[in-house]
Amino acid sequence: MAEFDPHGQPFNVKFNRARRAERDLCELLGLARGLLADGVVTSDEATLLHEWVARHEDALDHWAVRTVHNRLAAHFEDGIIDEEERADLKVILDSLVGGELSAVCDADAATTLPLDQPPPTIEWTGQVYVFTGKFAWGTRRDCEREVVTRGGACDSNVTKRTGYLVIGTFGSRDWVHTAFGRKIDKAVSYRQSGASVRIVAEDHWANAL
Repeated sequence: MAEFDPHGQPFNVKFNRARRAERDLCELLGLARGLLADGVVTSDEATLLHEWVARHEDALDHWAVRTVHNRLAAHFEDGIIDEEERADLKVILDSLVGGELSAVCDADAATTLPLDQPPPTIEWTGQVYVFTGKFAWGTRRDCEREVVTRGGACDSNVTKRTGYLVIGTFGSRDWVHTAFGRKIDKAVSYRQSGASVRIVAEDHWANAL
């Protein structure tokens, strides 16, 4: 039997779940920035975050929330979180929201959480590149020109044929979230499904030029 909203319209379960997950993701990013504001993550703050994730199962559909959840689950497996584990949690949250670089540069930095580790070898000939974010090296067109002159190609969107997604040092005002956007979400999804897309930071790409 179909369920109906207060206006008599049938619920779109898939749409509502996605909307809740998106809302929860925004809340998590806000929590992460708040917890990092003083430069440390206390035991109480880690516990608060652990309990928050447990209450927001829909949000686990997103790679960022799932990554934080898995790390918290490992740290709280024995029921407590020690100083070393709290330091590791801080690194994860910093990576998620570009925390340390944002503070140094006084600008919104891109996430480093989904980067391939260790960074892959950069290849050029026959590889398809997609760029996202703002780049310290130059404009996006400048970056694309360097790829083309080395035998590669560039697309504006992430697809299954994407070889590399290069994330700029700084966040873009066009991103749906301050630290990342849809291209990063899509690349992570493709990678998790077995596609060969590699996700690299601007500095790793630039060092290979």
